[in-house]
Amino acid sequence: MVKKVMKFITVDNVEKEEAFLEEMANQGWFFTKYAFPHYHFEKGAPGAYSYCIDYKETTGDEEEYLVLFKDAGWENVFSYPIFKGKWMYFRKRVQEGGGREVIFTDNDSMVGLLKRVRSNWTRFGAIFSVLLVVLGTLYMSVFSYPFLGIIILFVALVIIALYGKMYINITKKIRMNREV
Repeated sequence: MVKKVMKFITVDNVEKEEAFLEEMANQGWFFTKYAFPHYHFEKGAPGAYSYCIDYKETTGDEEEYLVLFKDAGWENVFSYPIFKGKWMYFRKRVQEGGGREVIFTDNDSMVGLLKRVRSNWTRFGAIFSVLLVVLGTLYMSVFSYPFLGIIILFVALVIIALYGKMYINITKKIRMNREV
């Protein structure tokens, strides 16, 4: 049996996404893929799993990277390319009496991940926002479609707010990890 769950979780809330996937596994729904805005799950026996998400930049060492995780007991359940890398979804069964496991065991690794994510998404958000502002302005002034221009500019403002929120939240997480 397959189940789709519509959920929107931004990149600054990776922990929330991992917790969501773990809760679904506890209910017997195992993550198989993500296709915006749906998470896809397959039914199985409920179980305790740790899910961890990483952003792996394309550097030609993906095979070694996956072997490293496999040797540590992690299963790569899904990955999708974005920008110059891939979001990698891993899971590992929680040992009886054990707690949640994580793939980042030191703060420097977590800070590195957060910096890569912040850099890529900020760049994307800025470019996309500028394009929308230019497009909205063109529709308002050159093409004489002021209503469409206003809608496009509104969408640009929403995107600027969303990416601004992500930038601030990720920056806070970087500071917190540096202080620990």
